[in-house]
Amino acid sequence: MKLTTHFAHFLTSCVNLNDNRIARLNARVDSITSFLKSHPVFEEHFLDVIPQGSYAQRTIIKPVGGREFDADVLLALTEHPDWTPAQYTAELKRAFEHSTTYQGKAHKRTRCVYIDYADDFHIDIVPYVESRKSITHNKDDAWVHTDPEAFTAWFEAKSRVVGAGRLEAALRLMKYLRDTKTTFSIKSVLLTILAADQVDSWRTTIDTKYYADLPTVFVHVLEDLDTYLQANPTMPDIWDPAGTGQNFKERWTPDGYATFRTKIHDYAIKARAAYDDPNKVTSLATWQEIFGPEFTAPPVQESAATLRASAASDPGEEFLDTDRQVPIRLTQTVKLIGRVRKAGIMRPYDLPTRGDRVAKNRDIDFRLEHCTAPKPYTVMWKVKNTGTEAHDARQLRGTIEHGDTGRHEHTSYAGSHYVEVYIIKDGVCVATDRQPVIVLQRHPRP
Repeated sequence: MKLTTHFAHFLTSCVNLNDNRIARLNARVDSITSFLKSHPVFEEHFLDVIPQGSYAQRTIIKPVGGREFDADVLLALTEHPDWTPAQYTAELKRAFEHSTTYQGKAHKRTRCVYIDYADDFHIDIVPYVESRKSITHNKDDAWVHTDPEAFTAWFEAKSRVVGAGRLEAALRLMKYLRDTKTTFSIKSVLLTILAADQVDSWRTTIDTKYYADLPTVFVHVLEDLDTYLQANPTMPDIWDPAGTGQNFKERWTPDGYATFRTKIHDYAIKARAAYDDPNKVTSLATWQEIFGPEFTAPPVQESAATLRASAASDPGEEFLDTDRQVPIRLTQTVKLIGRVRKAGIMRPYDLPTRGDRVAKNRDIDFRLEHCTAPKPYTVMWKVKNTGTEAHDARQLRGTIEHGDTGRHEHTSYAGSHYVEVYIIKDGVCVATDRQPVIVLQRHPRP
């Protein structure tokens, strides 16, 4: 059985990073940004602080077994005319050491300086020279070509195929398995590439419900990953999806790959058995073999409260087929991109390159990057807000309205929102896309 409410409760109670930790992380990144932007050594070359990795992709999990969690950010800079690659990390560490706030907390690694806080996480700050699209390797005193924004955009595109943050949730579950079971070891970037690379829109053409809900996504991604691994008895090349030409297999060992291949096969078989089992008791027992005894149903009062909140939170949301009587037959494709406007010294950027994150009080222009439907067609839009701020302001929105091929929105309320576009041809919706918009509670400085 799917046991969808069990999955939701398990994510909230055991897997997902707590809201207070996320707020603390965002606040500390904000403080680091402010410090570096005004630092006398770095201010002339400062461009931005950019989330990357699990932080940008929203796949960080709650620390397991007393471990720390970490977040990676890039310190985007213009090139210093006199510095070698190693000097960037040396100067960055020196800047932190001479600060009363960060003194004693800064440590140097091969490609970054990390700030180790007294609690359960640290932040890796990686110098990134934007004109070179390279980070620095201080041990080799060399440049390492990378394109983190392209990587984030690649992952965001995969996430859109699945929808509703379910790919991110499935990856968090896989990381939880890795960290709690300790039956295999794999770097998060490798797990992200291997798992997300199995996601493809052609699968939904064959089966429109292929990514319908979290249990289904988890089972299908696990099985598709297993199929790929079983077709590769020895470790294959793992190319950077950002197109840098880097082969990430260098970050793994053949033995590590072989163990991962075996264990993913075992988990895929068990997950399918639990999913297909019509008996709730035995299905739950199998899910618990995978995730542990913490995988349980939510308390009755929690389930009831969630249902009441869900019913009350979206009284005005419309749906194209049921409320507007527009049939949906997706035979074409459209890609919707939100671009955050320049604001003072804060640079413009496309939302997918920053994990769909944006500060409050920014302006976003939404555009159709491409649409395969032949003209003429009608364009319809839906803007949906979530969270207490939008709720209290009576601005949850959610109505569907006619529009042009672009629109503008202002970020007024913190929360995980989205904008959807629908392409209507001859009275039928032939293409749709969604741009997530995650408005941060704090105001990140550029």
